[in-house]
Amino acid sequence: MYNNLLSVTAKIEQYSFALYMFDEMLRMGVPVDVYTMTIAVNCCCLLKDINFGFAIMGFFFKSGYEVNVVTIGTLIKGLFFVEKEAEAVNLFQKVLDLKLCEPNSVMLLHLIDGLCKVGQVIAAHDWLHRLESSGWRADVWAYNALIDGLCKERMMKEVENVLESMAQQNVSPNVVTFNVLINAYCKEGKMEAATKMLEIMKQQSVSPNVVTFSTLIHTYCKQGKMEAAEKMLETMMQHNICPNLYTYNILLDGLSKRGMGDEARLLLSEMVEKGVSPDVVTCNILIDGYCSQGEMIRARELFDSMANTGIKHDIFTYNIFIKGYCKAGNLDEAWRFFDVIPLVGLKHCTVSYNTMMHGLIRQSSFLDGWKLFQDMEAQKLHPDMHTYNILLDGFCRISRINEAFAFLRVMEAKGVNPDIVTYGVMINGLCKGGRLDDAMRLFNHLCSKGLNPDVVIYNMMLDSLYREGREGEAKRLMEEMEKSGCAPDGVTFNIIVWNLLKSNKMCEAIPFLEEMCRRGFKVFSEIISVLLQEQRIREGKDPKLQKVVKNVCAQN
Repeated sequence: MYNNLLSVTAKIEQYSFALYMFDEMLRMGVPVDVYTMTIAVNCCCLLKDINFGFAIMGFFFKSGYEVNVVTIGTLIKGLFFVEKEAEAVNLFQKVLDLKLCEPNSVMLLHLIDGLCKVGQVIAAHDWLHRLESSGWRADVWAYNALIDGLCKERMMKEVENVLESMAQQNVSPNVVTFNVLINAYCKEGKMEAATKMLEIMKQQSVSPNVVTFSTLIHTYCKQGKMEAAEKMLETMMQHNICPNLYTYNILLDGLSKRGMGDEARLLLSEMVEKGVSPDVVTCNILIDGYCSQGEMIRARELFDSMANTGIKHDIFTYNIFIKGYCKAGNLDEAWRFFDVIPLVGLKHCTVSYNTMMHGLIRQSSFLDGWKLFQDMEAQKLHPDMHTYNILLDGFCRISRINEAFAFLRVMEAKGVNPDIVTYGVMINGLCKGGRLDDAMRLFNHLCSKGLNPDVVIYNMMLDSLYREGREGEAKRLMEEMEKSGCAPDGVTFNIIVWNLLKSNKMCEAIPFLEEMCRRGFKVFSEIISVLLQEQRIREGKDPKLQKVVKNVCAQN
């Protein structure tokens, strides 16, 4: 009876109380056994009191109980949990050297999973190979842990070797194995390889589950491929797998972020009809979608209806409204939502301050933004990198570049290392302030700071160089951009084309426009107007221009 009570207490995560009960059992002379010991040791490990866990095992050992595989496995897991991986490996080595017990599949899993989680994937791989060579047989879960670790380190070649090893050991991959692989391919954007896994699963009679399809749907949504995401949802239904709340939230987020409000509402209705109730995340997604589209009335209606359906607003709900009202230029309403946060039992966080500061600075209220920053520090909330970048942007917007550099030095003195976004803000401020040479110097120093300029910074520099008539330098920068492996985006192409058209270099602009059409990049409306005007001037006698104009207009 006492063991059952102890087990239930541990299962509901009342670890301290479980240890109190264990102590009372010993004090009252209640019979205890190895099962009791394992529960108590596990509770110690979960409370990160590994020394007490070893003390309990020592007590039982002295009382005549033999050390068993479950208890030692629990201690190995506990050592990894408290970041003592060297001690965990040493304990496992002692098990083998002193033959304390026969390692089972769970103990092997703790070793492999623990090493992978602390980034020692190669060590985990070596241990598994060594154990296999000695005749120990790992199960699919140990292999899954190793494959997951290798995937996270993007060591896909080694993953293939492990899969081959599994086949040689007659260990069949399960749905978790495939889910790990699909997730890895999705993160690398290799959707063809990810979807091919579904075919292999079918061939190997492994049934996909809701996680399999949710992972694929999530990636399609992130890539903006909503049609592909909806087709994957249909495939999911064909497999008789019902989407869960997470799946629906992924799709709703994808639709809302692309301004597809009507489609999002239809999906919400379908979701409710199927018995899946929305939660605060669902509502936040929809509210964010409305705010992004400037539909603040609809957003407020949903906000008000949440209380009627028993869904409590969280800090994210308020942050979304602060951002939405700031974007709409309604600072009064944004302030109202900001001020009410502590009154409704929620706590201000760095994000809520950042959101309000960002809105104020973007609406030309830098002084109010600066006061809010001082209030944030007074409230003992720690500014993050985003906080500093917002304020630096504010200084640059009001042409106080020297003060921005002084604030940058304050940041560094506090131990905050500026990131590429920080330098992007400073370069942008210098460019807009007519200090292009200073911007170029800062740009050229990025590599010495261990930072690589991204496409946004390249675009800033290209645009400024073209504006200043420094076309030769702009071309050299484009060549440098290509060599560095930074891929140009739609903005890059628009900057180049626009400046070529301004210089009456239509022939040079056409190849760039063709490439934009091929890549599916949007063309700025100003460029389209110039193209149409040029086509009228040439009276449709230039077939190459005519074809480009036709393609550009069709895509835009």
